[in-house]
Amino acid sequence: MSSSQGSRRRHANLVPDASDELREIRAELETEGVWAEVLLLPGDSAAGPLHHAAEDHQAGLLSVGRGTAREGILGSTAERLIHGARSPIAVVPEAWDSDAAGVRTIGVAFVDTEEGREALRGAYALARRTGARLRVLTVVKPRVVMYTETEAAIPPRPGRDFDRVVGEHRVKAEMGARKAVARILGDDGEVEVDAFVGDPGDTLVELSEYLDLLVSGSRGYGPVRAVLLGGVARRLATAGHCPVIVLPRGVEAPLEELLGEAPGTAARAG
Repeated sequence: MSSSQGSRRRHANLVPDASDELREIRAELETEGVWAEVLLLPGDSAAGPLHHAAEDHQAGLLSVGRGTAREGILGSTAERLIHGARSPIAVVPEAWDSDAAGVRTIGVAFVDTEEGREALRGAYALARRTGARLRVLTVVKPRVVMYTETEAAIPPRPGRDFDRVVGEHRVKAEMGARKAVARILGDDGEVEVDAFVGDPGDTLVELSEYLDLLVSGSRGYGPVRAVLLGGVARRLATAGHCPVIVLPRGVEAPLEELLGEAPGTAARAG
C-alpha cells in the first residue's frame, strides 16, 4: 500500500471542518435549555478519538448516526464506536425526523435474561421521563420441533395443525413475558406486552417502523461493561426504522443513572 493510499484510508471517515454546523446546533440546543460543549478532536480517524473522548468524559450515552449505506452496513465509524463501548449506544437512522412527532412510543426487545431485564428497566425509566407509551416486545423464533407437536384430526377430536401450534407458542410467550414484566416492574397497566412468532431481528425491524425509540440489550456473553452486538441487536442497529439504544452488558441501570433515577426505581414503581 502506498503512503497516499494509506492516507486516503485513514481519512476515509473524516469530514471537513464542521465548526459552523456545530455552532448552529449548539445555539439551537441552548434555545431548548440544553447546555452543549463542542470538542474538536485531532486524529487520523474518527472512531478512535471519539471513543477515547467518550471514556474521558464518562459519557452516559453515545449517539452515532447511521448513514445511507445499503441495509446491513453500519459504516466503519459507527461499527468501531459501538464495538466495546462502555456506555449505552444510540444509533440514529439518517432519515429519522426527530421533530415529526416527538417520543410517544418506546419499545423494548425483551427476553427474560439479565440483559433483557436491564433493557426493560431502562426503557421503562425512559418512558416515565418522557411520558411515552411503553411496548414490551418478545419474539418466538419458529423451530422445526414445532412440527412434531402437530396432530392429525381424529373425529370427534380436532387436529392441531402448524398454525395452531405456532399460535399456542405465541400465547405462551406472551403470558411468560407478562409475568416477567409484572415481576420486574410491578403491576403497571400502562405497559403493553405483545408476543410475535418469526425471525426476531426481522420482526423487530418491522415493528420499529411504529416506534419512536427501541431499547435492546447486548449479546449475553463477552466482555462485561461493553457493548457487543449479537444477531438481533446488530440487525436493529443496521436496519431499524427508529433510533435504537443498545445497552452494554453487565452494567446495572445505565439509563436510570443517565436520567438521574436511583437504580431499581422503575422496578419499585406501580
